[in-house]
Amino acid sequence: MHGAPRSLTVVRRSSGPRRRTGRWPFLVAVAMVAVAALVASAPPGSGATVYSSRDAALRREVGRLMADPAVTASTAHVGVLVADASTRVPVYVRYANTPLAPASTQKTFTAAAAMYHLGSGYRWRTDVYAAPVGAGGVVSGRLYLKGSGDPTLLERDLTALAGVLRSKGVTRVTGDVVADASAFDEVRYSPYWSTSYASSYYAAQVSALTLAPSTDYDAGTVIVTAAPGATASSAPRLTVTPASAASHVRVVNRARTSATGTATTISVTRAAGTNTLTVTGQVPLQHAAARKWVTVDDPALMTARSLRARLVAAGIQVDGAAVRGTTPAGRVLLARHSSMTLGQLLVPFLKLSNNGHAEAITKTLGSKAGRPGNWTDGTKVLRDYAARVGIPTTGMRFVDGSGLARANRLTPQQLASLLDKVQRTSWWPAFRAALPVAGTDPVRWAGGTLADRMRDTSAAGNLRAKNGSLTGVTSLAGYVTGADGRPYVFVMMSNFSATSPRPVEDRLGVLLARWRMTNR
Repeated sequence: MHGAPRSLTVVRRSSGPRRRTGRWPFLVAVAMVAVAALVASAPPGSGATVYSSRDAALRREVGRLMADPAVTASTAHVGVLVADASTRVPVYVRYANTPLAPASTQKTFTAAAAMYHLGSGYRWRTDVYAAPVGAGGVVSGRLYLKGSGDPTLLERDLTALAGVLRSKGVTRVTGDVVADASAFDEVRYSPYWSTSYASSYYAAQVSALTLAPSTDYDAGTVIVTAAPGATASSAPRLTVTPASAASHVRVVNRARTSATGTATTISVTRAAGTNTLTVTGQVPLQHAAARKWVTVDDPALMTARSLRARLVAAGIQVDGAAVRGTTPAGRVLLARHSSMTLGQLLVPFLKLSNNGHAEAITKTLGSKAGRPGNWTDGTKVLRDYAARVGIPTTGMRFVDGSGLARANRLTPQQLASLLDKVQRTSWWPAFRAALPVAGTDPVRWAGGTLADRMRDTSAAGNLRAKNGSLTGVTSLAGYVTGADGRPYVFVMMSNFSATSPRPVEDRLGVLLARWRMTNR
């Protein structure tokens, strides 16, 4: 970060935060220098902290917030950095060089690296290959559906591909429909993720060929809808979306219809290593149907089965089944679907904090090394990007792209440095527009994951940030404008085992949003 004064230096005796009682084992050296111009350039939080005297009052107020017991508890490790977004001068620094689990604030790095390496206009392709169409519209042998990692492919896109084949005169496929997911490796579930996540929509298997059930684009999942039955105690009526995925899953209905006015408690789980979905709980009479997202095993095969169903629906006879395989040389491209652009994808990715998008992006970045996309190559690209743009990488660790893994590490200074640098890129408007906005009308593509936070405050409609949350982890990193128009970059990261410091995050955002300088 050129032209920025140095800020807080934290000398760490350990490789990362440890949960223990007593004081942290850190030596903190703070050099207060009156003239910032005399200090060499460095990102906020990387060197000796140089504060402007005009920020003394604000610094005291932030310090009072950070005296909250949830922050100062011996079981909490909390790092904070607030800086002027225009001058890069730090306002407040607290353990800014401490590596902490970032949770989903890590997605800012994944988004930035993707925009840097792939470009805003990048699109994923899903192609249909086969032997040349023969007499009478017959495709002899197999039809290949080859993915490149599109996390937004929908059933209607497969319908469109089937329509293209029909328009080219295809009437019959004599072989199988082959799912080609070879653009990514076959490690579909991260070894760093808890196995307890495996049914949950936020931990879907990552495949180069996958299908999303709705325009939330939760690829690798299906939606099970449970509508109340005709009478109390009867079984609910179950449907699966996308409909063509019904051939891929087996639904076991152990739920019931309950009396009018009772609670809805529908739950759907998937047995490990299978596509058996078990529905439990209840849905009341005269109540709206309950919708639950659940992951599938082998999303590429599900996608091929869905295409086969759409081909048949389009009037194309398919003699074979859906199978896994790779596309051999010499096959002809018959149809292609291109995804939305990466710049457009940033909106559902960041607004809804979509883990699947992060991992598809990470494996796509990894595939540029010449091997099938994988987490090792992809996360190396994320780290190398940070180094390339001048972000210190000491203590940085990426093992996935979403922040779902607890082994990831970032410092507040690294996050603040990234947020500073993206403001000075050509794709900054797209990045900014994709961030969740605090306290906004709960339109999902506006407020996103911050729609219900900081409502009816100065931060509402003002603060744009990425939040992160895991059990024992909360973080918030982004931008907010003060009441006098002064822009701030702020980061607060907390790893804790008792009371969550999340309310302090919100109070910090509101404080900055309402702050007005009085000593200019």
